[in-house]
Amino acid sequence: MHQTSSGRFISVLVAGIVCGFLSVVVTIGHGSLLFSGDLQGLMPAALGLALFSTTVMTIFAVLGGSKSDIIPIAQEIPIVAMVSIVSAVAAAIDPSLPVEARAATIFAAVAVTTMATALVTLILGYCRLGGLIRFTPYPVIAGFLTGTGWLILLGGISVTTNQTPSFALLPQLLHAPLMLQVGLMVALVAVLFATERMFKTPFAVPAVLLAVLVAFNLAVWIQGNGYEPFRAGGWLIRMPEAGKFWPPVELSALTSVDWSAVARGMLTLPIVIVITIVALLMNTTGIELHADRDLDLNQEMRSNGLMNLLVGAGGGLPGYSAVSLTLIIHQLHANSRWVGVIVVAMTISALFLGSVLLDAVPAILLGAVLVWVGGSLMYDWLVRARRRLDPFEYGVILLIALVIVLVSFPIGILVGLIAAIFLFAFQYGRVDIVRHELTGADWHTSGDVSGERHELLRQHGAGIVIVRLQGFLFFGTADRLRKRVQDRMEGGGRFLLIDFQRVSGMDSSAVQSFIRLSQVAAKREFTVILTGLAERPRQALIRNGLKIGEGSPVRIEPDLERGLRWCEDSLLSQLGAGLGPANGWTLHSLLQAFLKQETLANTVASYCQRLDIAPGDPLIVQGGASSDMFFIESGTATVEMAGGGGTPVALATVGPGDAVGEISFYLRERRSASIVAREALVVWCFSRDDLERLAADLPEAAVGFHTAMAALLSRRLAVTNRLVGFLAN
Repeated sequence: MHQTSSGRFISVLVAGIVCGFLSVVVTIGHGSLLFSGDLQGLMPAALGLALFSTTVMTIFAVLGGSKSDIIPIAQEIPIVAMVSIVSAVAAAIDPSLPVEARAATIFAAVAVTTMATALVTLILGYCRLGGLIRFTPYPVIAGFLTGTGWLILLGGISVTTNQTPSFALLPQLLHAPLMLQVGLMVALVAVLFATERMFKTPFAVPAVLLAVLVAFNLAVWIQGNGYEPFRAGGWLIRMPEAGKFWPPVELSALTSVDWSAVARGMLTLPIVIVITIVALLMNTTGIELHADRDLDLNQEMRSNGLMNLLVGAGGGLPGYSAVSLTLIIHQLHANSRWVGVIVVAMTISALFLGSVLLDAVPAILLGAVLVWVGGSLMYDWLVRARRRLDPFEYGVILLIALVIVLVSFPIGILVGLIAAIFLFAFQYGRVDIVRHELTGADWHTSGDVSGERHELLRQHGAGIVIVRLQGFLFFGTADRLRKRVQDRMEGGGRFLLIDFQRVSGMDSSAVQSFIRLSQVAAKREFTVILTGLAERPRQALIRNGLKIGEGSPVRIEPDLERGLRWCEDSLLSQLGAGLGPANGWTLHSLLQAFLKQETLANTVASYCQRLDIAPGDPLIVQGGASSDMFFIESGTATVEMAGGGGTPVALATVGPGDAVGEISFYLRERRSASIVAREALVVWCFSRDDLERLAADLPEAAVGFHTAMAALLSRRLAVTNRLVGFLAN
């Protein structure tokens, strides 16, 4: 037990020192990204802001966090995104303002941005909208990370050379000492990449950084003149005169903030907020992957929002949990809040000791870390992503990265979102919204006993075109559907049945496409039957001028079964057949159509009993006994099955000339569905007792009845097999 406790103590201590060292080095590197060009003189204050932010966030995680393996730091992605606001505010400041007032204005803009981002994050977390990350197009995220990697890489060059990267910098790289500094930085970046690929332990890269740090300070000690010659030669980051990092400006200077300049610089604030929240959620999902556990995205957003509100109140920079530090803690089995305590101690030391501590960190080390991080991002999302994306999606990534490089970060993200929308519309427009397309020869309504009717539909059913739709109908799919069905009706179709049962919605362009389809139907003399329409699209069609009813080529039916039944009856009526006897169905005509023999029909008729079923009453109850089958003389009924919550689901419609209940009758099983009268029914019941009496009295008649039943079930099975084969293809 003592040995286990000692091992635990060592793991926590090592994890704390390694994470603390990385937190300080990486945080300083990230802070150096905030200012460049004319604002380079504010760099020390930016480093102070970054260290302050990491310190506050780590304290928050130690005291209030629920997870002991989470170490938050000021992050590069929101800082890079914030550069656009800082630059805009700096350009909007009145040039006549004193230097202190200009600096105070810029830092006020940073604080406002951080707090606004934190507030939105907090609200989204409480509204449980963390799942929004799932709706961000992947190419946009990849392009955003690629562009971010480019800007981080430029930041690393800027930190190393103490100059803004530009083409004018290239000639200077041929002269010492700049060539030596950049050469050593590039060599260190190569070592970091090689170390990361060769050694899978999370200690490898920190060990290299620690070795470089020791070697540099050993060189300073051997040189014997302290850090000043190295600072003068550009090997160190420029520090404040007194080594003071915090606060970045005196409190009295806040009264001179140019708030109008702050307001004018907030044009890109929404983009910064979106980028920061997306990066936070992506980072959280990365921790889920590495830690092999699920995290509550909404809870993470709420915690992060509260944490960054505290940071913003002190003028700090946004941040969130670091995946790399979490991985190190896991590798060392050092899940303990004491790791966070050690990290806090090291960041506070760096914050308040200023250059006394940070003079020991060479600029090439910080620059190499940034170039390594930025290069890794670009390689992951620009090179490796190429293997798993189609050319169109990869083109969006390239477009975003190119615009970020040539124009600006916010414009790149905006262009990427627009490109992704067009890409989505184009790709979704290629999705086939037709679930099934078949004819009345392939699919018949259920229940009819008439073999002649089925044969006529098999021969002439091609005149009924059935199109079952799915998904959302919009401008990219609806017009293509309209042209497709118009071409299909050119082949002699008389009825076009379009089923909307699986359609989730439609936009105004889709509505207009169906209006145009109705106009074409009127000219070419075919009928359009719309089934399964929800109330909203139905009202939208009528509101936009779709005419239904008498004299219109468009008809609306509640469901596919009733719509198809209407088409079949209309088609057979045009053919002059298939609608049953001229004077309506009688028991004799029912049995004659079913048994095919007049003598046998007269015999069986004497064994049947008439039933009258009122509208709304059940003829058959699901789960009930199956001792009877029925022949429908008049009226219609709905075949339905109990659904979720007790709500019945309509399956089919049956009417005059149909036989129902015969399958359960023969299988002797409980009824699989209910049949409920929609209007008054006249049916004839033939029970199992009647069949047994018939077999006892007239065995030949019973055999004839069984033969007719086998023919009926065989016809239905043949139709079903043909339909299944069609749908399977």
